[in-house]
Amino acid sequence: MRIKAIELEWFRGAAATATLALNSKSMVIYGENGSGKSSFVDAVEYVINGHKVGHLTHEYSGKYQEKGLVNTHRPKGKTTRLRVSFSNGSRLVAEVQPHGASTRCGGGTEAVLMHTWDYRRTVLRQDELAGFIRDTKGGKYSSLLPLLGLHELEVTAQNLRQLARSVCELSKRDGMKNALMTYQAKREAEFGTATDEEVIAKVESLHAKYCPDNRVTTDPTARCNEILAELEKRVARYSVEHQTHLALQDIAGLQLNQHIRAVRTASVTLAGELEPSIVERLEVLMSTDVFVGKLEDEGLVDCPACGRSIAAEAFRAHVADEKKRLWAVTNTFKARKAAVAALCDDLRSLKSGLSMPEARARLRSFTEATIESRFVYLDSLDVESHRSTCTDEDLNGIERQLLRLVEAATSASKNAPTDVQELSTDRKTAVAAKEVVESKEIAASVSRADALFAFLNSLEQGVRDEIKQQSQQVVDEVSSDIRDLWAILHPGEAIEDIRVYLPDDADKAVDIGLKFHGVEQASPRLTLSEGYRNSLGLCLFLAMAKREADKDRPLFLDDVVVSFDRNHRGMVAELLEKRFSDRQVVLFTHDREWYIELRRQLDPKRWGFKALKPYEHPSSGIRWSEKSWTFDDARARLKDEPDAAGNTVRKIMDTELAILAERLKVPLPYLHRERNDHRVAHEFLSRMILGGKRRFKKKVDGAYEPYTEAVEALSEADTLLLSWGNKSSHSFDVTPNEVDKLLAACETAMGFFECPSCKKPVYKQDVVNEKLVQCRCGQLQWRYGRS
Repeated sequence: MRIKAIELEWFRGAAATATLALNSKSMVIYGENGSGKSSFVDAVEYVINGHKVGHLTHEYSGKYQEKGLVNTHRPKGKTTRLRVSFSNGSRLVAEVQPHGASTRCGGGTEAVLMHTWDYRRTVLRQDELAGFIRDTKGGKYSSLLPLLGLHELEVTAQNLRQLARSVCELSKRDGMKNALMTYQAKREAEFGTATDEEVIAKVESLHAKYCPDNRVTTDPTARCNEILAELEKRVARYSVEHQTHLALQDIAGLQLNQHIRAVRTASVTLAGELEPSIVERLEVLMSTDVFVGKLEDEGLVDCPACGRSIAAEAFRAHVADEKKRLWAVTNTFKARKAAVAALCDDLRSLKSGLSMPEARARLRSFTEATIESRFVYLDSLDVESHRSTCTDEDLNGIERQLLRLVEAATSASKNAPTDVQELSTDRKTAVAAKEVVESKEIAASVSRADALFAFLNSLEQGVRDEIKQQSQQVVDEVSSDIRDLWAILHPGEAIEDIRVYLPDDADKAVDIGLKFHGVEQASPRLTLSEGYRNSLGLCLFLAMAKREADKDRPLFLDDVVVSFDRNHRGMVAELLEKRFSDRQVVLFTHDREWYIELRRQLDPKRWGFKALKPYEHPSSGIRWSEKSWTFDDARARLKDEPDAAGNTVRKIMDTELAILAERLKVPLPYLHRERNDHRVAHEFLSRMILGGKRRFKKKVDGAYEPYTEAVEALSEADTLLLSWGNKSSHSFDVTPNEVDKLLAACETAMGFFECPSCKKPVYKQDVVNEKLVQCRCGQLQWRYGRS
């Protein structure tokens, strides 16, 4: 489906109306920088990309980009609107409004479906040429995914990955694993090497002791709860004296000193194994899994563990590598966290036990006068903050201020009644036993979560293996197309075997490899210059666009040869003619010389050529030149820069006449190498004037006669170029009136080579057997044979 026209009203650089009439043909549009030609490309992108234009995505353009899309001088009451008309009669209309955009379509399906076109296979801008090459492997994969036809499989794989993440999040698997480590440390402290059966036996013994009348309950957890409930009842019946003894007894059983040593030992181990920042890095790394689960596959992020900038799509693998590299100390790190957790539990128990005024009063009689400062330290202690941050300074403070309180409680509780001592010991055993029983249930939950997680991962990997297998064929075909296009742009050069490949070390990844003078390169970024990377970017874009040839959608190329040298720029036309002759291609350029070359190289049956006038003011907007020549560039400078205007006229004539002379097969004297490419307008004109007197013919009353007025116009143009054209190039003495006359003379002279009847150039048809070229209707002829 081809585009017939694109109409703009107060959109970007357009004023009241700017219409690009393509008439369903391919077209080359020339315009100086700033002439507004990219406004038409913006319009196409606006429709395709959900009413957004990529280069306007910034803080200054407004929520709906209305500050960048609307002509700055749009009159009050006018609407910013664009229309895209298709060859089948359908039309799409989009309006830019303060709250966003509204789109309506009519008369066909293509207008309705235009928003589904893939921008990356429809539009290529100058700054996007090497975008695919610079992109991450995941970004390249996303670009190729629609070509692979495996979207449903990719969605399946992504859903499986999300399910696996949800299993981790909903089951709280990682949190349960950390809790198991803490429970294990408490178990070893209370029961040593006792087996599960031996721990259950202690529970049964305590249950028989405190709940003799309840023989129905057999569940270990329920029995522990019943034991603890009964113990609380007995404590409640205690006198204040006995409750004080019990509180001191519990404090005396705390293992503060042991936990402090455990934290320090683990800290020393970490400091000895890695650099001082490892604790902070491991803290961040252990919490990164949540961030990784929500990470998108685009852009760059700074790894919080190592500080390197890294592609987001590789971040998950990077975190896994970091964790693997630090695996030797990860267990030590976890052990330290468990020791810190146990220390904090004891500190919380200490604060709870000494919340009784009677307990504090008892301790005052067993320690020195500084005990009050220790109570103040304990009251101000933020226990929970120590779970995430517990420094050596914190440990020193706890050791200096609180160990003495435990020692005093030990001394004060020595004379505690036997039943109080026994109850304290039994309660501690019941609490620890309950945690042992619960840890078995947690371990079972972790095991189930691990099994489900592994199963989902295996399913995802299976789907990704299938994607990779099916992708390989498409990737091979795209690679073949890229090599074919590259060979046209760069014939016989030592850059070969360009290919798209699927890396073995990553899913959802694609990259580009090549041989550079026989040496394998994993990326073009290693050796190719900017111009060559851009050339490869053009080949990649066209290879991907070629895959949609059956949809016959247009291609928009916006200033894509800026970094190409003259040799490779000249091959673009050959590439388009050879490989995209059946597609509508809309080519925008600010390169006047290339535009003139394209007018010579591209088939006028399929290609149209238009030139824009230089931009003057937003109120006048985008303006088309009446001719496909580019003399309006000179005319725009006539008033303020007559010398620049005259020099522009001379340069236009240098280029136009070189092409015209070739089409007319004007014989010229031999010049060696570069001198042949650097001929100037006078050299062509002098030969055309000399030969034109007998070669340039015009049909009058059915007979051909010399086109005298055309030769006279060429002579006048040559005379003025030698005087005022050369003066414009080498001095500032030329006047606006002189340049105006020069411009008019050159434009008139060039106009004689276009037939006034059929509007086609005199070289439209080459009648080889008669050795002449003529326009389509035959009214103009140039005889290049002997005459």
